[in-house]
This record gives sequence, C-alpha cells and structure tokens, in this order.
Amino acid sequence: MKGSLQIARIAGVPIRLHWSLLVLVVLAIGPGATASTLLTSVAWFAAIFGSVLVHELGHSLLARHRGLNVRDIVLLPFGGISEIGRISESPRGEMAIALVGPLTSLAIAAVLAGIAAPLGIALWPPTLFGRAWLARLMWANVLLGGFNLLPGLPLDGGRALRGYLAMSRDRVDATTIAARVAKALAYAMIVTGVLFDLWLAVIGLILVLGASAEESSVRLAAELHGVTVRDVMIGEPTGLRAGEPLGSVAPFLRAYPNRAFPVMDGTRAIGIVAASDLERAHGGEGDLGDVADRTAERLDVDDDLYPDALDALVTARRDALLVEAEGATVGVLYRSDVEAVLQRVAVARRGASRPGDARSSRHP
Repeated sequence: MKGSLQIARIAGVPIRLHWSLLVLVVLAIGPGATASTLLTSVAWFAAIFGSVLVHELGHSLLARHRGLNVRDIVLLPFGGISEIGRISESPRGEMAIALVGPLTSLAIAAVLAGIAAPLGIALWPPTLFGRAWLARLMWANVLLGGFNLLPGLPLDGGRALRGYLAMSRDRVDATTIAARVAKALAYAMIVTGVLFDLWLAVIGLILVLGASAEESSVRLAAELHGVTVRDVMIGEPTGLRAGEPLGSVAPFLRAYPNRAFPVMDGTRAIGIVAASDLERAHGGEGDLGDVADRTAERLDVDDDLYPDALDALVTARRDALLVEAEGATVGVLYRSDVEAVLQRVAVARRGASRPGDARSSRHP
C-alpha cells in the first residue's frame, strides 16, 4: 500500500505502518505532553495496535497455511489490512480466514480476563478509559473482535457471510447480497451516529464506501475472467547486459522513460531496470547490475490480469514487472496497460470486445 513503511517481518509476512497512523498518534497525544504522559500514551497505542497486529496475523498465517500468497499487513488508524491473494477461490476458505481474526481477538480478551480475575482487577462495566490497563485492553479486544464480526463488507463478518452465500451461488451474487446487508447496517449506523455520536456515522460511511468498492471489484474480476497477463504484456522484451557500465546505458534509459528492461546475466534475467532506477546510482559509477531491481515479483504468463497482476504491480511499487513462462523471461507487463484495460471495461462493461486484444508498443 502506498504511503506505508515496513517496520518488521513476522513469520515471513512484511508488517507495514501507514503514515496516517503516526499522524493519529501525534494528534491524540496533543501538545504539551510531559515525558511521563508521552511514554504512557505511546505504550497504550503500542498495546492497541499490537492487538490489531495479532488479529491480522491470524488472517495471514491461516491464509499462508492454506497455500495463499500473503503480500503484507498494513496497520492503519482504523485497524489493519492483510493483503492476501486469490482468497476468493474457496468459499469455505474465505469463511475460515475471515473468522479467524475476530476469534483471535476474542481469545486475547479471554486470556486477559483470565489474568485479571486472580489479580482482583474489575472488568465491569466495560470501558476503554480511566481504568486498569488490563481491563481496558481486554475490552478493546472484545470491541475489535465483536465489531469485525458484524455482517458488513469489508468487515470480517461480511466476508464470512459472502463465503457462506458463495457455497450455493456464484461469487458475484454472493457479494451483491453481502454488500446490501452491509449497506443496510451502515445506513443504520449513520442515522444513529447523526443522532448520538458522529464517529459512528463516520464508520457507517466508511462501510458504505467499502461495500461499494468490494462489489465493484468482484464484478470487474468476473468480467475479466479468463484475461491473463499473456493477453496484455509486451512480448520479446529488449534485454540489457548486467555488466554494461552505467555511464553508457543511462542515456539510453533516459531516452525511454516509460520503458522497463530485463537485466540479463548471460541467458538469465537477474532483475528489471527503468530510468527511475538510476536514482540509486552513486555518481553514475558501477554497472547496470548495481541498480537493477532484483527483488521485484515476477509474473507468470497465466496469472490473472485482475486482481492478481495489478496487485503485484501495486505491491512492488513499480510501473512494470517481468513476465516469465517456464522460468524464461518472455515479456514485460506495464501498469498503464493494465489500467487502460480496466478503464475500458469499466466504461464499456460487457459490450466491449475482449480486453486483452489491445496492445501498446513500447519497443525503441
């Protein structure tokens, strides 16, 4: 996700912190805080978002166990997001992965309650303020688990409902019904929030937008069913030698700022390079292999164009990725071409010709 910084890696899953979460912490602490109150506030936020992280790890680790690709976990002001690929393939799998997060939060609450009881810490009435940390953190996890069980997309309860419905109908219909339930719940929250608490109205509005986005995404994926990376990629890309001095290849890259090239070491592609990668060059010294991106994900020609290939481009923070077939580099997929396909389908919907038929030319 754009605007996020990786802060850790747990069980192979990158953990990212969105910049807006830091802004929230600063605003919540406020000006004039003493060293003691500052330390206490930071520790409390760490405990809260530590609970959110464990919740998201529940989703991610189960998804990994089921063989799904987990790209990362992003912590946001209103919770967290586990970015998981191909979760839609199994309705039962979606239900299990959706429910494990809230159940993890409720399990944390149960453990904290078990610790609080022998210590004589009062847990009732519920509160998130002004009582012992253990009690407040327990209720925070109850709220986190309980709220996410609400049957509203994109909440976990809404995803579980969609998975249940998808057992007896197609995914588009299941999503449409789940989105309607979500919007009904959200509109009730908005009305209640306007009357009693504006924060509830804000959350309701977020749910409406999230449900609409989820419904649109699933419909788009259905319309692009069968369109793969092979249909849109630029084939037979020009390869550049890894040992080529930067001084000689830099003018060529700058002449084609919208192009990306495989960087070859013999017959093997070791990475991808574009003009933007020259920023990593130190004084223009070294060779092309020094600035090539060797870590960017590589796509397979048979990967679905949407959402898998687009997600990979967004996650890699690149405008192009290499495409392989049986271990050999056979093309480059450009994000602009994928977005052009999506825009064309969104406008024309089912009346358009096969999206993959149009290709752009980027060869020098």
